[in-house]
Amino acid sequence: MLVKCLNCKKKFEKRKCDMVNSPNHYCSRSCAAIKNNQNPNRRIKKKTKKCKICEELIYSSRQKCPNCIKNTIAPDYTLQDAIYSEHHRSSAFALVRSRARTLAKQLGLNKCSHCGYDKHVEIAHIKPIKDFDLTTKISVINDPNNIIPLCPNCHWEFDHHNKRPPDQ
Repeated sequence: MLVKCLNCKKKFEKRKCDMVNSPNHYCSRSCAAIKNNQNPNRRIKKKTKKCKICEELIYSSRQKCPNCIKNTIAPDYTLQDAIYSEHHRSSAFALVRSRARTLAKQLGLNKCSHCGYDKHVEIAHIKPIKDFDLTTKISVINDPNNIIPLCPNCHWEFDHHNKRPPDQ
């Protein structure tokens, strides 16, 4: 069946079964994109929901406003707080490791301190997280003197052969 493109007005052939599936007729994907992206209201997200903490208007897909998110992430938890109150037990050490990676980026630790490899670096704790008391603050566990950048191979050797960390 011969139909006219809604964007460029060019006539083209369209199968009858395709006409049932879509009432809009476009000769190509680019014509469809051009026409569909013309509606400016489609892209504007509206703040319709209130933040759970401060009740400021936020986007409907969020739970907290950016200020409240920053204030709830920033506190220095103890390991006990991270395990039992804020996070599931299995992901408690993940919070410590995540903050260690962030700290390492801020300190510019971007190459293996043992072999110098710089394509992929992992952050290891010299004293393992499990050896700290539950009342220890995460900032103490992630002290710059306790973290060390290692490539995956050196990290594995460090963890499995109880090697001393290389001198920094």
